[in-house]
Amino acid sequence: MTQASFESFSLDTTEIISLTELAQCCGMSPAELDELVDYNALVPLTSLPERAFSAHWVTPMRTAAKLRLDFDLDLFTVAMLLEKLIQIELLERQVQALQALVPAHLRQT
Repeated sequence: MTQASFESFSLDTTEIISLTELAQCCGMSPAELDELVDYNALVPLTSLPERAFSAHWVTPMRTAAKLRLDFDLDLFTVAMLLEKLIQIELLERQVQALQALVPAHLRQT
């Protein structure tokens, strides 16, 4: 799979990505991703024969992997960080949805 294919996963979160592809995409090993699954920080769609994930994991996993390298974090800390990244993403979407309800003439620029 090419880097361009990985880039498209972050745009189309309805895609399914294998454990191996996610590992290549975020720069972590499959064993490390398995450990994140064991911590319940990373949730697979399927387990057999190989774990598969929603492509929505690509962006937060890339961010978590980058922060792991930047700050020399262990996998347990990455698991906690990943949970917070997902919460932040959810809150950002909620704020955008609420902002969309505000009439245009009342929005701050």
